[in-house]
Amino acid sequence: MMNIKKKVDRSIPVLIDKMGFILNPMILKFKSEKNQLLIFYFHGVYDSIQQKMERHVSPQNNVTKEQLSEFVQYFLLNNYQFISPKDLEKGVEEDKSYVMITFDDGYYNNIYSLPVLEEFQVPATFFITTKNLVTNSSYWWDVVYKYRTQEGACLKCVHDEQQYLKRFNHSDIDQYLLDNFGKDCFIPWSEVDRPMSIKELKRFANHELVTIGNHTHNHSILTKYTLKEAAEEFKKSNDILTEILGYSPNIMAFPNGNYSNSLVRMAYEAGFKYVFTTNSEINRLPLKKTKVILLNRFMAREISIHDYGSFSRLGYDGSLLYNSFKKKIKNLI
Repeated sequence: MMNIKKKVDRSIPVLIDKMGFILNPMILKFKSEKNQLLIFYFHGVYDSIQQKMERHVSPQNNVTKEQLSEFVQYFLLNNYQFISPKDLEKGVEEDKSYVMITFDDGYYNNIYSLPVLEEFQVPATFFITTKNLVTNSSYWWDVVYKYRTQEGACLKCVHDEQQYLKRFNHSDIDQYLLDNFGKDCFIPWSEVDRPMSIKELKRFANHELVTIGNHTHNHSILTKYTLKEAAEEFKKSNDILTEILGYSPNIMAFPNGNYSNSLVRMAYEAGFKYVFTTNSEINRLPLKKTKVILLNRFMAREISIHDYGSFSRLGYDGSLLYNSFKKKIKNLI
């Protein structure tokens, strides 16, 4: 019975997506896309296919420069305007369609996005994990990916181990990596998997199309910490960023997307105006006026934007729709 349920849970979202590829273009011909803001989050940018093939970073919504260019062109052709958090502060016209590009973590490879941003004159926002910045250390999920892949582990096995480690705090994760991969495991392997340096971030942040935000100090999944510890994550990261940038960022993104009402209140008390989640939903305009504004983000994918753009524009995909349906049925029972 359990195997049948698993097969159903896998097959129905796939079926919905297949139907969506056919139906979405027709729906979008008649559906208005005004009054909405779509926000996407990426992690890394490959300068070339060769870099991607090196397998130095965990393959989580990383794209090539060509794919990023294709992403930008797709939304421009569909009459979307690219904006930054500063544009939201100044105010946007509510009867238009907007899109925002964000990157999490602070990889050096994010610099490869600049030629694309400059070509089309579109802004992007980059959320920085400051511990990796100041220590020049690899991100822990990449350490797992690099070493396990080198050992011949399957991608699912690597993913399962990464998910398992998310249950622990940052110090326990660090000790696990040291125990399993040795004292040199945090040394980056190349320009692809390393974080920016302080000097590089300072220069990068001065670019007119770049906005910098807070992503905590240790990339901590804050719901697993005490409120006092979470407050320290906000403060330590912003103290470092303020020293580097000369100002304190008023935007932040929750690592792994995990948050609570208490953490949102704490973000407000720490001086943040906008906080970014990983809730896969459209932001409807005008934005709800609250002390701190939560912004939803869709996960960018490694595949072509032409294969998933219509789903984001309509605010769904197979998994989201199916899980929402199951939740409603469960509540009715």
